[in-house]
Amino acid sequence: MFFLTVLLAALGSAGCWDIFDAALEHSATARHPSYVTYDEHIAVDVDKQRLLYSTAHIDYRDDGTARVQDERFGFHPFVTRHAEPGPPELGPYGAERVSWIPEEPTLGSLPVIASVRTQAAVGCTVTGSEEYKGHSTYHLVFSGMRSDRPAVKEMWVDTESSEIWKLIVSGYVLFMGADERPPLTDFQVELGYAGPYLVVNHVVWAYRRPEYSQWTDYFGEYTLSGFAFPPSLPQEYFGGKNSR
Repeated sequence: MFFLTVLLAALGSAGCWDIFDAALEHSATARHPSYVTYDEHIAVDVDKQRLLYSTAHIDYRDDGTARVQDERFGFHPFVTRHAEPGPPELGPYGAERVSWIPEEPTLGSLPVIASVRTQAAVGCTVTGSEEYKGHSTYHLVFSGMRSDRPAVKEMWVDTESSEIWKLIVSGYVLFMGADERPPLTDFQVELGYAGPYLVVNHVVWAYRRPEYSQWTDYFGEYTLSGFAFPPSLPQEYFGGKNSR
C-alpha cells in the first residue's frame, strides 16, 4: 500500500528487486474494476478482551473514494478517501500504474540493452521459497527503511505468476481523542481472488501502547467478504456531503 514512496530508487539483491519489479508490474497491468462493493467485519481487542466489534458495507470507487455504512454510526453513509483499513486492492493506484507498465516498442526505437538501478538505503533480500495457502512464493524482506514512515517490510510473491499473496506493511493506528502523534505498527495484509480480481480479504495488526505506568496490548482484525464488482454505482453515493 505504501510501495512507491519507499522503494522506487532502492538497490539490493538484483534477484530480489527483479521479483519485486515483476510483482508491481503485474499488479499495475492486472484487470482493475472501476467499482468494488464489499462487507467488512471489524474487531479490536484490548488485553485479550473485546473492545469493539462492528460490521460495515463499503462501496469503493477506483479513484480512492469510498462510501461507508458502518454499524458504529447507525449505518448512516459517509464518504471518505481513507477507507479502514485501506483500499480493497493493492497499488500502484490511478496514474501511478503507468510508471510500472513497460512501454511498447515503436518502429525504429532503440533496443533496451540494460536496466540500471540507483543505490539507496533500502535493501531487499529473498529469504527463500515458502508455501503460502497452496501457492509457492518468494519471501522478500526489506531493510533500511526509515522507522518514522509507513513502509513495505515483507512480501510473499508467487514464484510462477508474480501475484502478491501477502504483505507486512507499517501504517498508522489512530487513537480517537489522543494528543500524541499516531503511532506506526505492522499490518499483515492477505489477499485472495474474488471472481476475476485479486483483492484484500484479511488484515490484522497489533500494538503495545504505554498507558500511565502500564502497557496495554491492542489487536485489530478486519475480514473483508461479499465482494461484487458492479459496472457503475449512483454518482450521489460519492457526493461527499457527509465526508471524513
